[in-house]
Amino acid sequence: MVQHNLRRHEIMGLIFIFLAATSIGIGIYLTLMGAIGRPLLRQSTDYFLKGKEFILFPLFYGIGAVLWELGKIEIKEAVPGLVRKE
Repeated sequence: MVQHNLRRHEIMGLIFIFLAATSIGIGIYLTLMGAIGRPLLRQSTDYFLKGKEFILFPLFYGIGAVLWELGKIEIKEAVPGLVRKE
């Protein structure tokens, strides 16, 4: 049996941090694409961000921030190099 030094909640914390970084990355991509990309591709200022699209910002950034903090809480007690017995 392979022993490791991460408990189940610490692995979940790492997954939370990964999902948080992914969510924040998608939010940054959508922000830049909406603010810069579409108007440049369409050659018109009609394609700037509209009212309904501003809901995407709190969605991705907010979920990313919450998952990031939950992940930090979960892995706070991880001690590297220590084999734990459960």
